[in-house]
Amino acid sequence: KLKPYFMKRVLTILFSLVVISSQAQFNNNFTDNFDNVKLGAGYMQDFPGLGGYGILGEFSVNMSDRLEGAIGIKRMSMQGYPRTNTVQEYTRASTIDFNIFFLPVCTDAHIIRIGAGYSFSSYSIRRSYPLTTTTGIEKQPTWPVQDKKSRSSGVSVITEYEYLIANSKISIGVRAALYKAYDRVSYVGPFVGLRF
Repeated sequence: KLKPYFMKRVLTILFSLVVISSQAQFNNNFTDNFDNVKLGAGYMQDFPGLGGYGILGEFSVNMSDRLEGAIGIKRMSMQGYPRTNTVQEYTRASTIDFNIFFLPVCTDAHIIRIGAGYSFSSYSIRRSYPLTTTTGIEKQPTWPVQDKKSRSSGVSVITEYEYLIANSKISIGVRAALYKAYDRVSYVGPFVGLRF
């Protein structure tokens, strides 16, 4: 029986091979297609009351006129007091992402991307859930702290708008996404791109 982590690694390698083989099929000059580096930061939310920031970097590769493959990294940090004022809960995660984008709009000035991907996450969380104890006739809630560190993986969904500045290799844009950290987290924020 194959272990789940082995299958995830195999799927990652297969995805990378699809991106590389698409280069050979759809493009004549492989080295010209590593054309976009993006850096961004934005607001992230795990669930109501637990928000923070995310920082991302991504390298993208043209697969054809309407498809792009990308590999990226993210650092996420969210914290807050969603359940009680006595315990600050948090989610912190670092991820490696493999994404594929469809470009329904691609002009000299504007690009809209719709994409999906798979993320591998290493996370650390703190949660606090109520525990009710009864002393006599009174019920007293306590909030024990539960810390956990582990790894996870899952599917991401991404939409993006990019504006290409005329006569420049620099672009600006905005991204909205649902990512996998510990659980699903939402992200929205601007980015700056550099085209080679």
